[in-house]
Amino acid sequence: MTAPPHRQPRRRLVSRDHVRSLAMIVMGVVVVTACSSGTEGGSAALTTTPPTALTKVAAGFYPIAEAAERVGAECVSVDNLTPPGTGPHDLELDPRTVTDLAEVDVVFYLSKGFQPQVEKAVGGLSAEVTSVDLLEGASLLPVRAQLQGTQGEVDGEELEGNFDPHIWVDPVRQSKIAQTIHDTLVALRPDCAPIFAAGLASYQTELADLSADFASGLANCTSRVIVTSHRAFAYLAERYDLEQISIAGLSPEAEPDPRTLEAVAQAARAKNVTVVYFEEQVPPDLSETVAREIGATTDALSPVETITGSDLEAGETYASVMRDNLAALVVGLGCG
Repeated sequence: MTAPPHRQPRRRLVSRDHVRSLAMIVMGVVVVTACSSGTEGGSAALTTTPPTALTKVAAGFYPIAEAAERVGAECVSVDNLTPPGTGPHDLELDPRTVTDLAEVDVVFYLSKGFQPQVEKAVGGLSAEVTSVDLLEGASLLPVRAQLQGTQGEVDGEELEGNFDPHIWVDPVRQSKIAQTIHDTLVALRPDCAPIFAAGLASYQTELADLSADFASGLANCTSRVIVTSHRAFAYLAERYDLEQISIAGLSPEAEPDPRTLEAVAQAARAKNVTVVYFEEQVPPDLSETVAREIGATTDALSPVETITGSDLEAGETYASVMRDNLAALVVGLGCG
């Protein structure tokens, strides 16, 4: 996709009298500047150079927004379309947000039904707004079937064509997202290229360190199976030689039925699983019920898509949340 050049403000027509007035003002500024700079102990010369305009970026949800902020640094302003603490998949854009979207310079999003309303809004934008589908060219994994014998829906989403959308949970793929954002921003704002290069280098180094810690931390484990109620960790599992088993019927809205619990218990015994992973929002009573029934404990894994406003204020980032995930996996899988 060829990104259009950075848009400049539209020029306004002015009268000749207005032009004369402006010219007189400018001449006055020049005279004052010259006098000031030539006087010993005088103030520094005035500058009429305006600050660099920020490139307006809209991001579909948190991991994309963070990558845009880290790469773009002081050359961009980033608007996360998904409010903190809410899931991106069911995002509903209000009319004001759709209107504001037409005024940004670039939108980064995921396609194939991940955020239908964002896709619809992007489809209605003019050619002046650059839109970048971060799934384009990505190697996607198919959605695997839920654990046999479990009933109900799995807490996880599917893309068109039965593909898994959660590419960002793999630090290496998150790094590729940052690279695409960098390349797009450089095309839009070549004057900020050094800033973008520095931002990308810093962020990719952080992600490379994170990936190395996952590889070493999960190198030697008693079990290599992640049993989870949210089918969001297939890309993480593929990267670090783990197996994800997704469970239907384990959601915050309903107690699991006996057949589901028995199927989970059998899988836990067969796969040497001692921990079942939920998201943070799962009520403690449900976790305790599952743990008691299947003879395992429970812990939380975050897909880093619903990070809350209070977490952000406390300094949480993609890397810090993923390190919490690593710590939970090391304990749950018996890694040492």
